[in-house]
Amino acid sequence: MSDCNVEVDLTNIVHYTNRVYIPYYRDRNRYLVMYGGAGSGKSVFAAQKILYRIIREMPQRPHRFLIVRKVAKTLRNSAYSLFKEIELDWDLSGLFDYNKTDMTITCENGNQILFAGLDDTEKLKSITGISSVWVEEATELSPQDFMQLDLRLRGKTQFYKQIMLTFNPVSALHWLKSRFFDFQKPNVSVLKTTFEDNRFIDEEYKTVLKELEEKDPMYFRIYALGDWGVLGNLILTNWVAERVPGEKRFYDQVVYGMDFGFNHASAFLSVGIKDGELYIFDEIYERGLTNTDLIQAVKAKASSGERIVADSAEPDRIEEFRRSGMLVVPAKKGPDSVKAGIDFLRRHRIHVDSSRCPNTIAEIQTWKYKEDKDGNVLEEPVPFKDDAMAALRYATESLRNDNTIRSGRIDW
Repeated sequence: MSDCNVEVDLTNIVHYTNRVYIPYYRDRNRYLVMYGGAGSGKSVFAAQKILYRIIREMPQRPHRFLIVRKVAKTLRNSAYSLFKEIELDWDLSGLFDYNKTDMTITCENGNQILFAGLDDTEKLKSITGISSVWVEEATELSPQDFMQLDLRLRGKTQFYKQIMLTFNPVSALHWLKSRFFDFQKPNVSVLKTTFEDNRFIDEEYKTVLKELEEKDPMYFRIYALGDWGVLGNLILTNWVAERVPGEKRFYDQVVYGMDFGFNHASAFLSVGIKDGELYIFDEIYERGLTNTDLIQAVKAKASSGERIVADSAEPDRIEEFRRSGMLVVPAKKGPDSVKAGIDFLRRHRIHVDSSRCPNTIAEIQTWKYKEDKDGNVLEEPVPFKDDAMAALRYATESLRNDNTIRSGRIDW
């Protein structure tokens, strides 16, 4: 593709780009670090910049932009889907070929976008000649993960090489802070944004973020204002992220929990019990799923005869599951049900699969009790980013109600 429709493209680019990001289309530093609050549009801009470069830059050897997250499967419904939305916004239909199987996007001028998870080592090894990298949810990476990506971006290229990182800061103890923030370094651009910088954000989500100030000031500073912080009063500290068996036969018993969502994530967890300990070995965690979509996804994880405990607040969705042949029952809620669920979870060692359950890990490490404006700790969780945690409480409901979990097999 030559510079076809460039004037039209540039008009659309400005129209659909938040103003704070526009100067960064021209940023050429090796590291472009974009962080801040939820809903600030930083991931959208990262995708926009890659499309902009693919259209405008035509090297003799085609570009190969690599998009990575810690776990490959999380890319399909996050970064990958973004590019199609932007293509439509910019009126570029027909210029790109989408290969959903290989997770590649190819422009008609030969430039490519490739997607891979750091858990997919064989695919990563096969990707060579990388021009630039976008790391989505960079807080998921270890320093060693980032170092390997950094080392791969080498060699002479006709255009500049860049690693873009997008993330929400949670802990001031994270390696990203010491790597890019504690000391000024050359060849690094840092941009902090919040939902106030995003003119395309929906009003409902903006209200959710603003209400965090009343619910928990620390959560508000981290998730709405995008400030670094150290979360105290964590609810669960008795857990570890590691590789755990994914085969149901390994466990004494397997239980399932499901929290319904649409604008926020629908969450489904597979939890195994072995020798009195809990193993979260699989998850579904996606926004925008209709009930039909969710039923299809759940049927790939649980058979029709396996009992699933779901959020009782949506009886119509539970009924639709039951009519599809799934054994879904409503959770038993009461004045002390949340506290009882938390007390149970705190009494048992929890193992979370580090490869298959990235969203559960993200929630469990930030799930905390509310604090009032004077810093007093309240005995209830902050109601934000807790979809997987709700599914975990539902999954273990029968265990705590019957008090049957012991060292060894479960008595039913």
